Order: sequence, then structure tokens, then C-alpha cells
Amino acid sequence: MTDRELENRLRTALDHAAPNDLSGVLSRCKARKGTVIHMTNAMENHHFNNHTNQPAGKKRRSRPKLVVAACLALVIAGGAVYFGQQGSALASVVCLDVNPSIELRVSEKEKVLSATAMNDDAVEILDGMDLDGTDVGVAANAIIGSLLQHGYVDELANSILITVEDDDLQRGEALKQALTEQASAALAGAQLNGAILAQTLQFSDELSRKAEEYGVSAGKAALIQAVVTGSSNTKTFEDLVGLSINELNLIYTAQTSVAQTSGEAGTGSGTIVSSGNASQSAYIGQQAAQETALKHAGLTAAQVTFLESEYDYDDGRMIYEVEFHYSGTEYDYEIDALTGELIKYHKEANGNGGGTSGGSTDIGSDKAKSIALNHAGVSGSQTRKLEVKRDFDDGRLEYEVKFQAAGTEYEYTIDAATGTILDYDIDR
Repeated sequence: MTDRELENRLRTALDHAAPNDLSGVLSRCKARKGTVIHMTNAMENHHFNNHTNQPAGKKRRSRPKLVVAACLALVIAGGAVYFGQQGSALASVVCLDVNPSIELRVSEKEKVLSATAMNDDAVEILDGMDLDGTDVGVAANAIIGSLLQHGYVDELANSILITVEDDDLQRGEALKQALTEQASAALAGAQLNGAILAQTLQFSDELSRKAEEYGVSAGKAALIQAVVTGSSNTKTFEDLVGLSINELNLIYTAQTSVAQTSGEAGTGSGTIVSSGNASQSAYIGQQAAQETALKHAGLTAAQVTFLESEYDYDDGRMIYEVEFHYSGTEYDYEIDALTGELIKYHKEANGNGGGTSGGSTDIGSDKAKSIALNHAGVSGSQTRKLEVKRDFDDGRLEYEVKFQAAGTEYEYTIDAATGTILDYDIDR
């Protein structure tokens, strides 16, 4: 090999292996300007003794070649270390949640740096797997296969939450999309009509603290917070943290549907994208819930208008909220989603707040508000956040009246039939 061929190969290796850091190299050279590197006499003597039969000029010209070669070797080695470090640096965190929650820490080259079981169920899913160094897509497919094999994803609970945390949102979105497509294909291959929720997040200390506090993944914490926000904070994080991803998917989907109907689509939804339908096979179904409500009202589906039923969670159980209208009256029911039991109901004349429940008379929302304000000794103009809510509880129609005035919060429960104050709380 000629000297020119050697130089060309070294130049090619340098171009491919070393980072483009010319300005950095020059600045470091400038910083060391004037530094003398002393060569030992022993080295010079050794060089002289081995080349006594060569002219002095040739001996001097051989040194630059050795120095250049050594420098190139060091640069190439440095480049390999640099790129090795870049390849193993954390870029994204991927969470796969069903009830088992698994976290994959991923490099820029989309290789798995580590796989962590976030709860006891996930330990079983990862048992026997060594995912370190594998492509993240391959790892995700292996995990989904294990979830299917162990029965965590089936016809009764078919939802999977995929979360990608990455400060580079464009990179995170691309990875989320790829993993969603792979998960969909894996579920279809298992002949399962799956449902996938997918979201992209930036790293957040607040979200991490929330997840750590409740012992869930950051992805599940973000989904729960979206549901809380979508409920206008009528639900709490504590209420929902024990639910599975399939149950949260049912509630989230119902909220999204209501938001779209009311023109508020996207409220509290963040970056969550939903595909497929969450399974309701473990419950009685919307049709059965509607039939229970209509039977209690003594009506048929053909007689009513605006017949709707939505999945929800209240008082520690899954429910269907059924609503319909008939002859100027609005009917609202809560049906236990698991047993079909009638939990609550009330009917209200459209437009005036009056109505009946179980045959009882109703003082109306305006009267209930007036009773509460008179008891508190304040006028309506002095209040903030005044709310009046009708509810049917313990076989009785009630009004819940809440408001704030002069730094004090008031809450009243008033019998809808008699106007009696059943309970009140004043918090200063």
C-alpha cells in the first residue's frame, strides 16, 4: 500500500469516526500554546542507534509520519468513544400500561438501555426477558406478547396505554406513532379488537412526583390527570388511581364524546390519541342500562328523545349515566355497570327547574338557592362560584347548594320536597 493510499484511508476513517469539532480542537490548541513536550534522551538515542546507517535528513522526516499516524489513531479512538457514549445516552422513556406497568429507557438509536417493572404484576410479564440492547419496537412486541399470554389483555379488558417521554417532541411523536402501529398489528395478529391510548410527554418533575406518590407510571399519572381535568375536577386523583387502563379509557372516551358534542373537544385531553373501542364486555352494556331506566320510567325507546348513555365512575363503582326526554320532562338515571342495579334517578321539567322524583314534589332550584342564602345571611350578589345541583340520594331528591362569600365556603343539602336543610357546612 502506498503512502497516498494509507493517507486516503486514514482520512476516510477520520471523516466517518470523529465528530466535527474543528473549532473545539483549535481552541484547545490555542490554550496550550507555548507548552513544550520534552523528548527523553533515551528515546532519541534509541532512534539514533537503530538508524545509524541512515542519513540524518531521512531520520528527521520519518518523525512527522509517526506523529500523524499516532494522532489519527487517537482521534479515531476518541471518535469511537464519543459515539459509543452518544449511542448509550438516554433519549426517551417509554411506558406500557395495562395494569402491569413497564418502563423502557431508550437511547437515541432506539435501543433499550433498561427495562423496569413498575409494579408486582409487571415482574411476571418481564420474567425471563433480557431486553437490554434490543430495538425498542422488538421489546414492545415481546412485552405485548407476554401481556396476551398472561391474560392481562383480552376481550374483557383490551386497552393499552403507550406513553413516550422525550424533550424532543418531534422525535417522541415519531416513536409514539411507530409503537402504536406495532401494538395495533400485534393485537390484530392475536385476533383481538384492541384499544390503544397513546400520548407524548416532556419530562416533568411535577408529573414524576405525582407518579411516585401514588405508585404509578408517569404515563398513567398523566391519563388520570386528563380525566380529572375533563370532569371539571369533580373527580379526584385518589378516586381514579386504582382503576385499570381499560376503565380509564372508557371514562376518558365518554368525556371526549361529551366535549365534542358540546363544542369543547380537547378539554383536558393533552396529547392523548385514542384508537379502537375500550371493551365493555365485563359490564351489562349501554343497551341494557337504557332498558333498565326506560322500564323504571314506564316508557319505551320509541316514546323518548335524546336517549343517551355514558360510562362513568362514581362512589367507588362503575356506572352508566342514562338520560332521555319525554313530554317536557328530563329523566336522569345512574345504573350500576356491573350488576344493572338502579342507583339513583330523578326527573325534571325542562326549563324551570321544577320536577319530581319517585312521585315527590319539588321546590325547584331557585327556592333551594334562596333557602341556603337566607340561612347564610348573604345575598346572591355577594357570592362567588354559586352552584346548585339536583341529586337523588337514599330514596330522596335533594339539592346541593355551594357558594363562597367574604372568604367563607358554604355547602348546603336541602330536601327537594320540603325545603328542609338536611345538612350544611361552613368553612372559613
